[in-house]
Amino acid sequence: MLSDNGLALASNGLSPQSIEQMSRPMQRQAIRQVERIVTQGLATNSREQVRAMLTHTALQNVGALTALEEHLIKTCPLGAARYEAIVDAYALGAAQTIARW
Repeated sequence: MLSDNGLALASNGLSPQSIEQMSRPMQRQAIRQVERIVTQGLATNSREQVRAMLTHTALQNVGALTALEEHLIKTCPLGAARYEAIVDAYALGAAQTIARW
């Protein structure tokens, strides 16, 4: 159900009827709190969507770099330790970025 200001209100104690029974200051406070909670939820959801996108991109990049590493090891085996170090460094950096995000 929507309140006059467009907020969706659940029937778990914050129904339009219960808000209407509150004083005006309490109504404003309740609505502000609901708006804050909804805003926090939207921000959290957006954050998780971006984190998933970063993870997806990092996994694709690590896969592509690992395939290139494998190819280079077959082509130029003397560079194997260097290739591995570079790909490992990228993967570790990507993982740390995602963890911080």
